[in-house]
Amino acid sequence: MNRLIERLSFGVLLHAVFALAALFMAAQAQAAPGVRTVPSCTKVNVSATIEVAAGATWDGTAVYGKWVCLVGTASNMKGTQSEGQIPMFKLNNGATVKNVVIGDGSLGTGTNLAAGGADGVHCYGVCNITNVYWADVGEDAATAIKLSGVTSKLTISGGAAFKASDKVFQHNGDGTLVISDFYADNVGKLYRSCGNCSTQYARKVTVSGVRLGTINSSVVGVNSSYDSKSGISGQYDVATISDLVYSGSKTKCDTYVGTGKGSEPGKDTSSSNIARSCILK
Repeated sequence: MNRLIERLSFGVLLHAVFALAALFMAAQAQAAPGVRTVPSCTKVNVSATIEVAAGATWDGTAVYGKWVCLVGTASNMKGTQSEGQIPMFKLNNGATVKNVVIGDGSLGTGTNLAAGGADGVHCYGVCNITNVYWADVGEDAATAIKLSGVTSKLTISGGAAFKASDKVFQHNGDGTLVISDFYADNVGKLYRSCGNCSTQYARKVTVSGVRLGTINSSVVGVNSSYDSKSGISGQYDVATISDLVYSGSKTKCDTYVGTGKGSEPGKDTSSSNIARSCILK
């Protein structure tokens, strides 16, 4: 009888542990935010890149005491699609930028308005972008760049992006890019793994708890295979997408054959390649 009671007690305890674990996992899931708009902000002209030291945090509301929208005034910070655009922020390894608006959102509704967004934020190594709003994305909102000796990880949490002619987040380095609790509207792609960088990497992107308005191309673009020109033939990217709220008709995960500099990546239509690279939950 005592052994029976012990078994029953253990069973009840085990059931309770599993129930608590399930509740914990559910709590960890990142729900998508509601529709967001750009915070009311005071315009501040910027003529050169703001560099954030390794391990430091640049907090816009702490620097200015209020929300500001930083608008690039130099010719290479106008926020055009020119490859010569420089970033509004350069984040060194371990740096964070938070609580600021980039670009002038008052110029109109198009995606090619040259609204002073520069080339957004450049991350070297491991960086955090927290509660940042791109009122009008320039060439890109943020770019992950390889830093020698460091496995890259760019984490974007909170905030929103609007009016991107092409992609919002560009992944040129190695490692992982994480996007959570984010909103975007009237953009080409939310994310693109570089299709033809001079040095290629098999990259990962995680999209969770994201709400999207209008997407003009696709949600993410990854290289589900790499050709002989890439230098990493046989490898592939992985995109994991969960808790995405999006009712548009564009593809959630576009797949390409990654290549080397000077070549253009073509579409990868292999069903097995797509299945291994696009994980939709």
